[in-house]
Amino acid sequence: MRSLRVLLITMIVLYILFFVNSFFQSRREHVRVPEKVYSYLIENFNISPKSIIIDSKKAIGIVFYEGNYYLCAEDGSLVASLSKKDLFKFYPVFLEVNLEGLRLSKSDREILEMLIPILKSSVVSAVFFESKEVVLLKGSRIMFEEWKDLVENFQVIMEQSEKMKAKERYFLTDDGRLMWIRGD
Repeated sequence: MRSLRVLLITMIVLYILFFVNSFFQSRREHVRVPEKVYSYLIENFNISPKSIIIDSKKAIGIVFYEGNYYLCAEDGSLVASLSKKDLFKFYPVFLEVNLEGLRLSKSDREILEMLIPILKSSVVSAVFFESKEVVLLKGSRIMFEEWKDLVENFQVIMEQSEKMKAKERYFLTDDGRLMWIRGD
């Protein structure tokens, strides 16, 4: 009987130690971030789950340009080069962009500025700047004529997203109608 009590107490202690240890491991570490950044683009900046972004600017997406991936801030500046694809689950990818040095071109920055509320909705997985197309997380592709049409009618897309078929193409009209494009 005594050996059963000892075994039970040992198991309870191990159980408590396991959950207490896993609780403390999941807590975030406090890291001091410098106020001034000396370079907008940090070459070979390896992103890992414990890395931080050394910039006070808020990241909004990932730019794919000439075979490389860069973390992009809300103002269109490139914050860091990405060697790993860990952040792809958190940020949409920006394709067909034009760069002026270490920033998006003026026209692409204007587009990005309009899209910030949409990008914060966490529904968009890719944005094609040149061909005016957006890919949602479920794989549905939305095409439109003007960027303002997308911004003004994004609520329609949110309401219809449950009914949209995965990996299908849709066209958003300027008056907010979402039409399925047949592949015939």
